Amino acid sequence: MQYFIRTLIAAASLALLASCASTGENTEESTDATAQQGVAGQAGQEAQSYPYGQAPSGYDAYDTEGSAVAGGGRAGGRQGRAGATGNAVSADRIIYFEYDSSDIRSESRPVIEANARALTGNRRTVTQLEGHTDERGSREYNIALGERRANAVRQVMIAMGVSPQQIRIVSYGEERPAAAGQDEQSYALNRRVEIVY
Repeated sequence: MQYFIRTLIAAASLALLASCASTGENTEESTDATAQQGVAGQAGQEAQSYPYGQAPSGYDAYDTEGSAVAGGGRAGGRQGRAGATGNAVSADRIIYFEYDSSDIRSESRPVIEANARALTGNRRTVTQLEGHTDERGSREYNIALGERRANAVRQVMIAMGVSPQQIRIVSYGEERPAAAGQDEQSYALNRRVEIVY
């Protein structure tokens, strides 16, 4: 049995290496000490990603040339809903959803379009779409719903010309609420996808 497992692991490792070699993706980690390790960008490049809320103030997206997209405007900085920096995400990077739905609302399209333009304008920028839900429903269901919401935004961005390699998906489900209340207004703020650069 152990021989079978070792053989299976070796075969999977070789397949992974072969696929990376055939696509030309760089399998080496970034050497920048301030960047988060192990985040891959497009083929043949390295991407820099800072921990959530830890990018230097005034900047929100980085490329390998060292030039940064300055905060503000539609690609906004880290100024959040309450004007604080850190874990808050600016309103021009949040897409809200109806209860138990992953359908994109028409009023969310301009937010997605603006961020898609920013990504197509700089192919070295990598973004993370973070799916969130309100607290209603089981933990497992909410993780799946958050992922469906993030994937819905991803599909719209890809249709607008964003490269799939520029988009990472993560679902937090109900684990990171934006509002702590148990009323409909708080629930509405928690049903969201955040676009994080």
